[in-house]
Amino acid sequence: MHHWGCFPPFGFLFFLIIIGFFITNMIIWRRRRNGLCSNTAYQNTAQRILQKRLASGEIDVQEYKALRDVLDSNPIGKRDK
Repeated sequence: MHHWGCFPPFGFLFFLIIIGFFITNMIIWRRRRNGLCSNTAYQNTAQRILQKRLASGEIDVQEYKALRDVLDSNPIGKRDK
C-alpha cells in the first residue's frame, strides 16, 4: 500500500503558489522602486502632454498656465466637488 505522506501533489501546488507570490512581489517592489507605480510618474506624464500641446499650438499660454496649476494643486485620486 502506497502512502502519500503529506499529500505531495498538494505540496507541489502550494510550492508553486508561494513561488508565484514571491515573483509577483519582486516585480511590484522593483516597479515602485523605479517610480513606475507612483503618482509623480503620472503627474510628470500629464505635464509633458500639456507641454507638447502648448508647443504644437493646441492651447495658448493662459490655458497652459491654468491647466498646469490644476495639475500642481490637485493630487491624483482627489477631485474637486
